[in-house]
Amino acid sequence: MLTPRRKVLFVTSFHPGASGYIGAGEAISVETLRRLRDEGAQVDVLAIAPRYQRKNAAADSWCNSYTEVPASRWTALAGLFRHVFSGAVLAPWFFTRTSPQAVAALKVAIEQHQPTELWIDFPSSLGFARYAERLPVHYFVHDVVSQKVVRSPLKRLLFPWVQKVEASLLSKVKRCYLLSEKDEQLLRHLQFGGSAEVWGVQGLGVGEVDGARSITSVLAQFGPGPNLVFFGNMGRPENSRSITHFALFKWRRIRRVFPDAQLWVIGLAPGLFLRALGKLVPGVKVTGAVDDPTPAFQAATLCVAPLLFGAGVKIKVLQMLEAGATVVSTPVGAEGIEPTSRLVVVDDSEISERVVTDLQALNHMSPKPFQQVH
Repeated sequence: MLTPRRKVLFVTSFHPGASGYIGAGEAISVETLRRLRDEGAQVDVLAIAPRYQRKNAAADSWCNSYTEVPASRWTALAGLFRHVFSGAVLAPWFFTRTSPQAVAALKVAIEQHQPTELWIDFPSSLGFARYAERLPVHYFVHDVVSQKVVRSPLKRLLFPWVQKVEASLLSKVKRCYLLSEKDEQLLRHLQFGGSAEVWGVQGLGVGEVDGARSITSVLAQFGPGPNLVFFGNMGRPENSRSITHFALFKWRRIRRVFPDAQLWVIGLAPGLFLRALGKLVPGVKVTGAVDDPTPAFQAATLCVAPLLFGAGVKIKVLQMLEAGATVVSTPVGAEGIEPTSRLVVVDDSEISERVVTDLQALNHMSPKPFQQVH
């Protein structure tokens, strides 16, 4: 007897494998879509995606259908207003894609395609679980939001409410797919009673970013001293605030010992303050987006991930390690990543000293040592 074909309605907050203004999640999302295709599922995509992204033509070709619903600040506000009594006031992160227009599109897609399961990608679409009707809901957990909130100095007071809303929405999910075993522990803490499977990180590729600078032009400016590299989307507070803290309070100690050291801050959307640091703090270089950061990881003396808050597996750290770099990271930056000799994990209070120690060790072994002040 033939097994009925899986028919997946894939609801996502961003275009899988998008180009434009993107983060690491889009690369993971397109690999999830690829996996569903390879497993023989019929996939219909409903992408509630911002206008600053463009869909991936290859991903579109894998799908039975691909429906786009524009997302903006106004549609986000409409989604929050619609779900005021569902917890959107104090836990907005789960409802920013659930505008009336998007909910209507979901209902049409369910009626039209008759899916056998609803797949939700990204926390900002988790609110759609309320509209699954009788469909089993599958959820790819990019982040456990309550963990992210409790680590933020400004959002920590909202933690009990966010935890309650996240647990309520997860109660409607049959199966979760995770990036790390630690995320599974966090889900169980939220009383998630469904099944969970650790898929890990499926894609480490970097998408096409509009207006990106050639990495070759950046490498041409690498100095003869130590070159440290940090990479990330600077539009995300956990990246911009963490590297700002590092540049203001940790970098001076490193420069005292290695006066020729340079800190390369690579990634899209650096704000005015971060750009100002790149002009005012000696040795700090803020590049903006590049076409491919991998050569910078390979050329770096060390990569750093001095993250102070955030949640989940940091794709940037995996990308650095895959490129062969040694990474000095805080525990937040290394969360959920298998230990390796090239991943050095230290507390924020010790990170500048550890960078200095590692650079001194490299200097001792190098045939062309860096300038060093003893």
